[in-house]
Amino acid sequence: MQRSIELVGIPTVVITVEPEETLQARPPRALCPRGFVAGHSLGRPADAALQTWILTDALGLLTAEPRPGQVIVRDYA
Repeated sequence: MQRSIELVGIPTVVITVEPEETLQARPPRALCPRGFVAGHSLGRPADAALQTWILTDALGLLTAEPRPGQVIVRDYA
């Protein structure tokens, strides 16, 4: 789906907790918050500050050139 959206000129980014699996899909842009688990890709429930931080970083990747096959891994303490 992400490739189809990109082909019509809309940049996309995936937030993943499974970087190895995401690497196989080669999305144009990918962010992996280190240490998070499936179902919690934006961190703890009701932690608006943390979730905003992660979403801001993900949206920041939209202005970068596509890097298919690269997953940006970041720590969010």
